[in-house]
Amino acid sequence: MNSFSISSVASRSIKILFTAFFFTTVFCVPAFFQDALAASRFENKGEVVVDRQSGLMWQTADSYHELKKGLNWYEALEYMDAKNAQNLAGHSDWRLPTLEELNGQWDASRPVSSKDGEKIGLPGEFKDKGSYYLWTSNERGLDNVWYFGLGHKENYFNLKDLGDLDQGVKLVRTGK
Repeated sequence: MNSFSISSVASRSIKILFTAFFFTTVFCVPAFFQDALAASRFENKGEVVVDRQSGLMWQTADSYHELKKGLNWYEALEYMDAKNAQNLAGHSDWRLPTLEELNGQWDASRPVSSKDGEKIGLPGEFKDKGSYYLWTSNERGLDNVWYFGLGHKENYFNLKDLGDLDQGVKLVRTGK
């Protein structure tokens, strides 16, 4: 009976170790590789962040960092024109991102937070404490345009002449 008990305990211990190994290998290691992959996907180059996966170059900060206020969509276009005139990071072809491009940047686990301290799902290579909502280039009819809520991957539209939620601008351009 003693050898049976020892054998049974050893068998259970082996099962527990195998389960722990399997769980770690299947669930934890891929998370590690995902973090490493995300870290290598983005590169901060000062004024810009390069997304190697999409080939896009993003403004590191957003308009809120510079202006300390929200913008309506028309002001967002003026901001874009001003940055192009200044040759932001040596380029004059900056534009407002599409809704799809902003959705592609977002991941709930990413560390960057908004000006109000809410996590906004951008990679750490972007500047912290910016706008929670960002204007897009996607118009909806004549009077409305889509904007993106970074905190919960929210797609909304608003009148072009309203900036009532402190919407900001994060410019983008097609990289090399």
